[in-house]
Amino acid sequence: MKSTKNTIIKTFADLVKAKRSELNLSRSEMARRANFTPQYAMEIERGHVIPTEDKIEALVNVLELDEKLAFKLADKIPMRIYEQAKQDYFKE
Repeated sequence: MKSTKNTIIKTFADLVKAKRSELNLSRSEMARRANFTPQYAMEIERGHVIPTEDKIEALVNVLELDEKLAFKLADKIPMRIYEQAKQDYFKE
C-alpha cells in the first residue's frame, strides 16, 4: 500500500481521487484535460471501471502519477512493455 498525503492507496480509483484532490482539480477539469467525460471520470473514481491503456496514460500525464504504480493498481501492463517482454522471452 502506498500513501499520498495521508491517504492510503489501495486501488486505482483511490490513486486517481487522491492525486486529483492533491492537485486541487475538479473532476470536470481532470476529465477535460484527459479528454474524456466527467461521467467517465466519476466511474473511474468510484471504481466502477478500469480505464483502457490510453486513458490510464492520459491520467498519468494529467495527474503526474507514477506510471508503474498506476498500471499496477489498474492490474494492466502497457502494451509496449508486454511486446518487449514477449520479444525478450522468445529470443534464441
